[in-house]
Amino acid sequence: MHVLFAVWVVHAALNQLFRCSTASVMVQAWYALTAKQMDGEVVNNSEGGDVIGGKNNIADEDDNDGSTEGESVSSGNSSLKSSGSKSTTNLEHVDDTNDEYVVRQLLHHERISDSLKGRQGGASSGVDKAIRLATSVSILAAFFMIGINNVPMQWLSSGDRAATSNMCTIFQDKSRVLSVSLYSWLLWGLLYGIWAMFLKSRTYSQHSNQASSSRKRQISLIRMCDFTVMIGIAYLLPPESKGGLLFTLIVLTGKSFVQSMNVSFPRIAWNGVLAVEFITKLKILRMLQQSSDTMLTSCVLTVFWSLWVVTNANPTPCEIEKQRDVADAVFLVHPAELHDCWALWLRPYSLQERWQPPFWVWPLWPFHYVVGWYVCNYRQRLFGDQASFFCSDTVVYGNTLMQNWVATHFARHFVTNPRQVKENIEAAARYAERVGVKVLCLGALNKAESINGGGLGIVSELGPRRKISIIHGNHLTAAAVVETIYQVFGDRKVKFFLTGASSKVGWAVAQALRDRHAYEVLCHSTDPGRRHFFREHGFASAASLAEGSAFSKYWIVGKYDTSVARLIPQSATAVVFSVPHPLGVRSDVRVIEAGTLHMDLQKLDRPRSFTNKLRAHEIFACHAASVVAAYRLKNGSPRIDEVGPVDPHEMDSWLNDAKLLGFQIPSFDPVEDEQKTDCINKTKVVIVGSGPAGLSAAAMLSKKNIPHIVLEAQVGETFGSWSHHFSGLEITTQKKWCNLPGFSMANKDFPEENVTAEEYQHYLQQYVHRFNINIRRGVKVVSVEKKGSEECPWVVKYEDCSSVGNVQPLPAFSVIVATGKHRIPNKNTTDDVAGKLNKAAIPFVHSTEMCDGTTWERAITAARNGRLCILGLGNSAADIAALILQQCPTGDDDTTQIHIAARTVPPVFPRKRFVFRVDSLGFLVRLMPHFLQELFVHLLWTMIPSSKLCNGAFPSHLKRWRKINGRVPVIDKHGMIASGLQSGKLVGHGPILDVTSDRNVQFDDRNGRKTAIDMVILATGYNEECSLVDRDDKLNGLFKIGFGKDRFLPLRSIGDEAKEIVEEISKAYDRALHL
Repeated sequence: MHVLFAVWVVHAALNQLFRCSTASVMVQAWYALTAKQMDGEVVNNSEGGDVIGGKNNIADEDDNDGSTEGESVSSGNSSLKSSGSKSTTNLEHVDDTNDEYVVRQLLHHERISDSLKGRQGGASSGVDKAIRLATSVSILAAFFMIGINNVPMQWLSSGDRAATSNMCTIFQDKSRVLSVSLYSWLLWGLLYGIWAMFLKSRTYSQHSNQASSSRKRQISLIRMCDFTVMIGIAYLLPPESKGGLLFTLIVLTGKSFVQSMNVSFPRIAWNGVLAVEFITKLKILRMLQQSSDTMLTSCVLTVFWSLWVVTNANPTPCEIEKQRDVADAVFLVHPAELHDCWALWLRPYSLQERWQPPFWVWPLWPFHYVVGWYVCNYRQRLFGDQASFFCSDTVVYGNTLMQNWVATHFARHFVTNPRQVKENIEAAARYAERVGVKVLCLGALNKAESINGGGLGIVSELGPRRKISIIHGNHLTAAAVVETIYQVFGDRKVKFFLTGASSKVGWAVAQALRDRHAYEVLCHSTDPGRRHFFREHGFASAASLAEGSAFSKYWIVGKYDTSVARLIPQSATAVVFSVPHPLGVRSDVRVIEAGTLHMDLQKLDRPRSFTNKLRAHEIFACHAASVVAAYRLKNGSPRIDEVGPVDPHEMDSWLNDAKLLGFQIPSFDPVEDEQKTDCINKTKVVIVGSGPAGLSAAAMLSKKNIPHIVLEAQVGETFGSWSHHFSGLEITTQKKWCNLPGFSMANKDFPEENVTAEEYQHYLQQYVHRFNINIRRGVKVVSVEKKGSEECPWVVKYEDCSSVGNVQPLPAFSVIVATGKHRIPNKNTTDDVAGKLNKAAIPFVHSTEMCDGTTWERAITAARNGRLCILGLGNSAADIAALILQQCPTGDDDTTQIHIAARTVPPVFPRKRFVFRVDSLGFLVRLMPHFLQELFVHLLWTMIPSSKLCNGAFPSHLKRWRKINGRVPVIDKHGMIASGLQSGKLVGHGPILDVTSDRNVQFDDRNGRKTAIDMVILATGYNEECSLVDRDDKLNGLFKIGFGKDRFLPLRSIGDEAKEIVEEISKAYDRALHL
């Protein structure tokens, strides 16, 4: 029995797969056997027809449905598929006696009378009924043998003749009548559910539903009967078996409650509820089917159900496939993220807001990955061209039948599996051509230049004799972008920075904005050839997004690039037409979606079930272009191939037609004019100094939308004291510890692990543009006084460097002093070494003056002669010594020697020891209590070999650091200090005691020796006192920043300090506003 069952199921499955039983298998075999021969014999004759096997196959241009027998099956041969998509064969020229056409005559719809035609157009109604009967018997066999663990005909072979003879007395026993009635209702309900799930066409039922009120009354009556039957079964079942019944009643109650709410419910969840209900009812049914009465009832109901399935007017899903209307316009899209598959699985859902993935889908990433891998690589290969997409929505808009096809690949597959993506897109196009779709519009990356040249590859694949129009919708998109920009900005002179200018839409937008509205457009491209092309056509070009940040706060984003979200200025306005756009993480940026239109919902025959994650009334402009193309075709336009560049002169016609069809440009509020008045008069917070500390505070104030201004005495584009350090300075810590809050250094711009002072200046410039920080340069602050009003208690007095002596007051709600600790260098020592050097005519410079090539050359020459002295042993001294040693020659005649004079000997640590980084350890040390910091540093000092070597290279009587006290140890960046002290090229001394007139210097080495010196470099640090204010007054709004004692990671500490200060100012500012 099980063997027969298995054979029968396989037979029925093949019938369903091949659509029309054994006859289709014959056609499949015929094409498979003759495909190669036909491929070699197809030639074009002079009259435009085809010659196949020596006989004419003339295209019939008057065929209305455009389908042939070749369209019902797939031969697997590309050339055959191409010919199968051509117009219908004219069978008047076919020789009926020729054996080649026997199979074709059997199934071709023009050779079968209307009375014998089945719903599939190729098989007779008898074949349809045979397929239904085979399928229903297979389902019944599986239902009874697997579900109920019995067969309906068992009573015939049970030998219970007495029970059979007593069947006529069933109505004399009320309990038997009740049992049979309840069993019959339950069994029929399950069989009906199986039919509704597997054999009922949902598409057909959508068009043939009864009136809603009548339908609701029927459903309510069925629910009442269902509950009555469950209560009756409770009377029959023993007490120990009523748990499952109670669970079933709970499921039925919950389902009725949800249905009565009349809300959209995800289909996948609803199917889960139905599955639970089916299983629980099936379990109850197994408890009731032991008697001969129920077995006879099963037999009768199964026969009746099979006959009902065979004769039912409602077609099966496979039968109705050929009855579906052919779409006028198809929009072929693809999911962006892997979790977007739930946007298809959870339909229907509310379209009042844009679809967002539920929180619980994120842990399912491995499952999404497997699904994406399968549908991208294997679904189309296993099941043919029709499996290269999911038809997610079918609606009629006006007179146009629209369909939304979601391709079986995700955005990531355009990078990982481009070849398979290309095959999927071409397969969908072939299927659309085969079924007679009028317009195929490529959406998102399906029209990528790298995949199919914007659609040119698909046009080439389908051939010149195709009927379908292929478009990318870029004309309408470009027109919508230009009109949206003009709506928002009007006739003002505005500068725009355009990303994605190399795309078809971007280039057309750039030309239209300049030529029509005289806007200034800076085009971005990383390709030098494209930038040259822009310049040839009169456009300025930018190689990096950072240039755009400095150019304008108005951006046009036409390319998905995550760097856009990182670099677009604070509170900027972005007109976007890339899908998706990268600015979702920037709440401060005003985003205007210009690639989306609004549609007239009154023109839809029913609500859309899938909107590409948009709201119900929104539609992508390129999607709307497919409707415009279908409209033009219906009005007599020839085949439309919109796959090339966008013509700025033609794109307005697409927009005009779209407006005629009910599509509209969304309305946006215009951008307000920037105030012409000097923002210094509106300032609430004044920041003194434009170094890292001042910029960090300004950035945090920008994020809080608190008006502020930065006053800087320096005139050039410099920031703080970074331009005053010696050239070639490399920041000690890794770049990740040098990032200021809210904006990090990108690896693309700063590829190395460490950055130099010049590179850090470049980063600070990016930081200013990113947060749109207003810096007034050439302004020297004279004093900060508390003499203002209650609204602005502080008065900052400043003078313009161009008009010295003209002091002006600036009232402020709060003042942040960020002049820094490295502004004023110490060019002397307490024992007046500078005076002694002057008296002895020994040239000396401070480390900040090592900025030009001449000074460096003098220092290198002195070092080569062994007559260079560096006064001080800090990180500046170590860096200068290492740089000079790198420039000095090596060899036997090398006399290079640098003398280092130090009062105290600090610990010298290598920048990196094995996998450990000293700055990373410093991040942990700064979190420790002070006594643990001291202990940890001294422990490393005694354990690291190079540190011990450097310590021993200096005279033993010199003081060593006993306490750190916020000081930073010396970092040997490249190992040059340790190797130099070991080789003798670096000589450690005590402080300078005396300088003689013959240029000899005596160090405190306790040996009385004198050393000839030609040049001295003072690495004596800076005056770290704040000359502007003595202390801060946080309660009243006066703050100092950047004067902390954290020397392990000072830049990191500056960022943390800026956040705390701005948070305090923000709270006080909010309180003042409410008052």
